[in-house]
Amino acid sequence: MMKSLLALFVAVAASTSVVAQVDATGAATDEAKAIAQQLPSYPLTTCPVSKEPLDSMGKPMDMLHEGRLVRFCCKSCVKEFKKDPAPIFKAIDEAVIQAQKPTYALTKCPVSGEELGSAGEPFDMVHGTRLVRLCCKDCVKGFEKDPAKAMAQIDAALIEAQKKTYPLTTCVVSGKPIEGAGVDHLYGTHLVRFCCEKCEPAFEKEPAKFMAQLDKAPKKN
Repeated sequence: MMKSLLALFVAVAASTSVVAQVDATGAATDEAKAIAQQLPSYPLTTCPVSKEPLDSMGKPMDMLHEGRLVRFCCKSCVKEFKKDPAPIFKAIDEAVIQAQKPTYALTKCPVSGEELGSAGEPFDMVHGTRLVRLCCKDCVKGFEKDPAKAMAQIDAALIEAQKKTYPLTTCVVSGKPIEGAGVDHLYGTHLVRFCCEKCEPAFEKEPAKFMAQLDKAPKKN
């Protein structure tokens, strides 16, 4: 399952139509950065409006709505989406939860610190295109006060869990051995390890290329 999900993310990265919007200084806009951050864990391969493959009309249309990424097959579908976004986000949320729940690594609520399940069935919510599991619905407000703090805990748990079965001992960018602690990077929900911080910008320029290499590496049990 992990391999098939990774292959999906590689295909998404390769087909993206994100236009690197820049400001007057040449820096990427906040919107472009948010799209790039959410794209690797976006779960749908079809347009949520037309139900056609995202690339059926050429490169997909990517947009942010209330801070969240939505991908369409064409501009016409954007207009339909804006008429009633709620069911579209519901479909995206369900797909995110289904895709990420099997490998979700944090066993405690990132807000209360209580074990998941200690207050009944955990409450699942989606932040951007990432799954967040809380001990109860009451913790949603606490999450929204400082989402970065909670996401850092979720990311750390994912990295720790995936390190145990990470297939490479060399940097996927430079090919050099990963010595010492190395540099751990999450692409969506997938761990990528570098020999040094200098390799991160190179990876971010061509993530599909390097994720394909990682996908081909022999898997550890």
